[in-house]
Amino acid sequence: MTIKSVLTRFSKGAATKQMYVYETWARWVARGIQLILALIVIGLYGHRVDRDRKDGNPQSAAWVYAVVVAGLSCITCVVYAVPNPFSRMQPHRLFAWDLTLFILWIAVFGAFAAIFLKRDDDEYEGTSVTLMKCAVWVDLVNSLLWVGTGTYGGVRTLLGRKVNGKIDQYTNKAEDAINAKIDKGFNNFSMKVNPQNKETV
Repeated sequence: MTIKSVLTRFSKGAATKQMYVYETWARWVARGIQLILALIVIGLYGHRVDRDRKDGNPQSAAWVYAVVVAGLSCITCVVYAVPNPFSRMQPHRLFAWDLTLFILWIAVFGAFAAIFLKRDDDEYEGTSVTLMKCAVWVDLVNSLLWVGTGTYGGVRTLLGRKVNGKIDQYTNKAEDAINAKIDKGFNNFSMKVNPQNKETV
């Protein structure tokens, strides 16, 4: 394998995979934020669930529901962050699950907003109202993130061929430009190294 072919192959890969790399990094950032917020919710609501369990009190359905939704979100974030976890099925094609989680998060937000947003007390059934008001807004941010990733996935799936076509068009232009520069560079280099080739080129 010649130096020219190695340089050409490396340069093509660096330039043509760039669009897909950006998409992967954006997915990791979005899933990372969703994971962190879901873990925060597990901490906030899970504390109350654990305390009720230890005290022998009946579990509050709203708190258990919030912990379950946050747990499902954590699992989803970890699975979706893996490149191509479902063989050829890309994560954005599973946008319906993101939208399902959006609906579940909106239900969490609605349930806790109804309980805490209009309360001025310091505590509600042994839970800090101020802390739970903060948790309500975290629930809303979670729901907005899930509708965002779900919408992106839906658009990416429905317009996938057009998007991939544009990426391929960009890829072809980049490959042609890289090949032209490498050919020009090697021609100049070979003439400097072996000036006698000027007559034959």
